This record gives sequence, C-alpha cells and structure tokens, in this order.
Amino acid sequence: MALQKIIRENYNSIVKRGFITPDTNAFDFIDKLFEEAGELEEIVNEIKDKKPTTKMFENMNEEIADVILVCLNFAQHYDIDIENELTKKIKKNYERARDNT
Repeated sequence: MALQKIIRENYNSIVKRGFITPDTNAFDFIDKLFEEAGELEEIVNEIKDKKPTTKMFENMNEEIADVILVCLNFAQHYDIDIENELTKKIKKNYERARDNT
C-alpha cells in the first residue's frame, strides 16, 4: 500500500473514532506520541529483562507502528507533505554522511 494511502486511511479511521477533531492541537499529538513511546519502552524493557517470546516481538512491532502512525497523523492534521519531508531528510543525512568521510 502506498504511503499516502496508509496515511489517509489511518487518519480517517482515527477521526471517525473521535480521537482527532478540529480542536486537536500539536500538544495532543505530542502527548499521544509520549504515550505510545512509553508503551514501546515497556515492551523493550520486558524483552531485555526476560526470555523474549514471539508475542513480545509482535507487541514491539505493533508499538513501533503506533509511534509511526501518531507521527503520520500529526503531519496529516497539519497538511505536512511527510513524503517530501522524509525525502529531504534522507538527502540531508546522505550529505552529512558524505561530509564525514
């Protein structure tokens, strides 16, 4: 599925559930991002502290997806062309890598 379609479909599903409204602001997205990052951290600590199971890794994968989707929703809400921003950032990273050699 193309990134723009993923972004649009996820955003619309979250709006439909009432979690994003016209009143949702940047701090709401940051709060949600911290919440999801905290859940990811809990799972990573569980994997580190115990014998990892397939379920733990499945949970970790889901939490990584949640973090990414919150960021994508944030960008969509503010009409940020995230594909363009990602492309620009990757180019910048390559330039930095080239400058470090």
